[in-house]
Amino acid sequence: MGARWRAAVGWAAAAIALLVATGGAASRPDGWWLGAPRPLPAVAGLAGLAVVAWLFGAAAGSWLLGVAPVLILVVGGVRLPGVAALAGEPIVVLVLAGVVAGIAAAAPRPWTGAAFLPVVALVYGLAAARVQAQVGPQGDEPHYLMVADSLLHDHDLSLEQDYAEGRYRPFHPEPLAPHYRVRGLGGAIYSLHAVGLSLLVLPAYAIASYAGASFFMALLAVLLAHELRALLRTALGDGETEAPAWVLALSPPLVHYAGLVFTEVPAALIVAATLRRALSTPTFKGALGAGAALAFLPWLNVRYAVLTVILLAFALAARPPRRLAAAWIAPSVLSAVALALFHFHLYGFFDPRRVYGRRPELSLASLPTGLPGLLFDQEFGLLVYAPVFALAVPGLLILWRRSRRLAVAVVALVAAVLAVAGAWPMWRGGFNPPARFLVPVVPALGLAVAARLRGAIGAGAALLIAWSLWTGAIGTWDRALVHRDRDGTAPLLRAASGAEEWTRLAPGFVLDEAAKDRARLTAVWAVALLAAAVAGRSGRAATPAGLAAASLGLLVTAGVASRLSIARTQGRDAVRVIGRPAVHVPGWSGSAVSEAVWTPSVLDWGPLYEPHRSAEGAVIGARLALEPGDYTMAIDGEAVPSGLGVPRLAAERDGDSGQAFPLMLEGSRLTGGFRVGGRGPTTLRLQGGGPFIIKDIRLARSTFSHGAGPNP
Repeated sequence: MGARWRAAVGWAAAAIALLVATGGAASRPDGWWLGAPRPLPAVAGLAGLAVVAWLFGAAAGSWLLGVAPVLILVVGGVRLPGVAALAGEPIVVLVLAGVVAGIAAAAPRPWTGAAFLPVVALVYGLAAARVQAQVGPQGDEPHYLMVADSLLHDHDLSLEQDYAEGRYRPFHPEPLAPHYRVRGLGGAIYSLHAVGLSLLVLPAYAIASYAGASFFMALLAVLLAHELRALLRTALGDGETEAPAWVLALSPPLVHYAGLVFTEVPAALIVAATLRRALSTPTFKGALGAGAALAFLPWLNVRYAVLTVILLAFALAARPPRRLAAAWIAPSVLSAVALALFHFHLYGFFDPRRVYGRRPELSLASLPTGLPGLLFDQEFGLLVYAPVFALAVPGLLILWRRSRRLAVAVVALVAAVLAVAGAWPMWRGGFNPPARFLVPVVPALGLAVAARLRGAIGAGAALLIAWSLWTGAIGTWDRALVHRDRDGTAPLLRAASGAEEWTRLAPGFVLDEAAKDRARLTAVWAVALLAAAVAGRSGRAATPAGLAAASLGLLVTAGVASRLSIARTQGRDAVRVIGRPAVHVPGWSGSAVSEAVWTPSVLDWGPLYEPHRSAEGAVIGARLALEPGDYTMAIDGEAVPSGLGVPRLAAERDGDSGQAFPLMLEGSRLTGGFRVGGRGPTTLRLQGGGPFIIKDIRLARSTFSHGAGPNP
């Protein structure tokens, strides 16, 4: 096939895959639905392909041939394990991998360097605006803002009256209690969170309250991206670090933390800046400034003191003159004294760790869960959302050959954070995006990633980058999907899945009931990520055949995980295209208004419904993504003679008590309807009545109004 034909077929395959992705997919017992493309996402996706072709040349389409094998399996309805997982939205990752490889193979464009900061600023500003509109300050964020508010209005750090008066309500309408464990002198309540971040955001908070603080944090994230790019250039010493800088800036966790009021972004900024200056020969003023920044780290959080020690050791390992060494060390010594006196003034003790109480905060017993959870947990794991960091493993070996001093510093920084966070019982953090505690060492990990990506981007690396950019974009646009709800299943993986939900395929470490298959699933994905990270010779660019092999590798891995998983999606797979035009594959039979069908095999119980075993009702569909409107339900099966009557159907949104709707027994089928009002996941339950053996459950949109049923 000639080059032009390869490019043309590649662009066509990518266009079809994008249409499949924007249409979505839903499971059926005998295959899956492929939904009709949604107009706006489809136009946006095709326009994006056109822009890539315009900027980087039509020849870049050759690399998009890699999507063709998986696309054929998906549209053909081939029922091999793993195919359903890539049917629908996730197939866009394969298109992105081809785009990444095509761009990497094209001649460098001179404008990419100049566009870096404006694009990053635009994306991070959008992320901050979206989080303000969709989520607001959550977890620890409002407590940092409350300290800033007290400093601004009361000129003190005492918070009891501030919370009692509800000063948080302009940015946090729900009731909020202060975060403290130990009262200060005189019984005063002080936040257990370090005061450093509140001091940083104070000017912005004074100007524009929470919005000002959020946009200021986005600005710090932009500065972090700028400093990270400069660090890569300084450490690796050539111009081949532009692409890694783009990837790291637009991937999780950085893009997901833009605009959030947490300590991690300013800590990462300090780490990046001091690493860069320690790699060069700074002036006395430069060393003093870097030393002052390091001295500020424990004021952000006492656990960052270990980062200060490691970075000071890294700077001193270069054996600077005594005057420069003193400039590095003196600020931290003064800061340690000041921090101890500060806590003695507030609490009567010098040790800042005691604000967390006398119970031990760190426990070695937490490491078996915390360490793999930090990397692989589907809600909070770094590699689930940014598998590009798997490249740090081979990259570290390359870095070792370039600079052993730098490689040791990278290992020490990452190991220290993993050990501290993994040993903390709340290793996952609070209500926050994934990998919160690993954000401060993103600059260190980024050095290893960039070392692996120098020269060329292989097929495995392109796929890892593509997944990272995909989750980064989703979480930037819909911030609620990356603010975890700690129920064991990731909202992003619930929402952006194919005909098989990815929550089945990724391990979970938050809930104990997920322990049965977490080790097996972690092993599967660890092996797959390592294989993708080390695949290909260093410096060898991806080929269409290599991308096809990498895509099929992802499919095989998903298939193995699917076979090993014991998780149940409870009907969510089936309702993704309900009520929309769709094509049933295999067979290619169409429907103007598709229905959802699932069997008891996807439920946590069944097939026998026994009312006495479920006081609140038996779930027949959990957290279903149903649009507001009316629905009809038919449950095929067999009623067990009991004289207890017909069960009712309860439909409830997250957080409400729900309403009950009557069902009728028509032969061997329970039928009825219900109404969904408002937005949010819907859970369906059978309540009361007599036993019933369920064969399958069918759900369809209805034009008949079912109104509001009586309360259960």
